[in-house]
Amino acid sequence: ETPQSPEVTVNNLLFAYNEMIISNYQTCFSDSFIYSAPEDSIDAVNDGRGDLFANWNRSVEVSVANNIFATYSENDSSNLILTMNPSEDYVDLIEDSTAVLHRIYDLVIITSNEDTSFTTSYSGRAVFHLSEEQLNWWTIHLWEDIPEETGDDWGDFKALFR
Repeated sequence: ETPQSPEVTVNNLLFAYNEMIISNYQTCFSDSFIYSAPEDSIDAVNDGRGDLFANWNRSVEVSVANNIFATYSENDSSNLILTMNPSEDYVDLIEDSTAVLHRIYDLVIITSNEDTSFTTSYSGRAVFHLSEEQLNWWTIHLWEDIPEETGDDWGDFKALFR
């Protein structure tokens, strides 16, 4: 859908991720895009992987998503399901040409084979900072990933594919 509002842009990201369409996914991000996962960065430094989240720009985001999509679209025994809903605890701020949207997300990966099935979940809050650009299209220029108090978040999952 033409991203003529911040909400449509975030919905496009959701649909592109679930449908694993990289060309649609990459159009959600501005050229100056930055991904920030501060808690994951601290964990990476403590684990000796300090540069894992450094310089996470648009090209890194698209490359990581491409790796994820290639892995899961070719694997018939796994399903990747992303859901996102507005946060009840944080109010979206939409102005004339900028916006901040808070979305609670759950990313569920179901892997099964002949004998067993198991589920891996990643959850947290994504804070999308958007701006209106050319043709009045909205794009994401900053994505902050904030984990829940327990468990892994989207950044943990994405880091596996960087």
